[in-house]
Amino acid sequence: MSKHVTYREYTISSTPLHLLERDEWKPEIVISSEREGIVTSRPYADETTYLTEEAADNHGIQLGQDIIDGKAPELSGNYDENESFKA
Repeated sequence: MSKHVTYREYTISSTPLHLLERDEWKPEIVISSEREGIVTSRPYADETTYLTEEAADNHGIQLGQDIIDGKAPELSGNYDENESFKA
């Protein structure tokens, strides 16, 4: 399962990682944006694990929205509360 969601002017792509040894799923996302014909993408991962791929997928999308909204500044290397998020 993989989800692609447009949120504001960004695309959040979620592709959960299956941890075979524990039969759990870990959220992994990429946030992309296009400005002046140039696409920029940044990967993000969360160490939280889930029992299902769908739960990890949903958390990944929410995580991406939180990063874009500035609610997870510890995950955004270029976060500045006075500026918009930049992928």
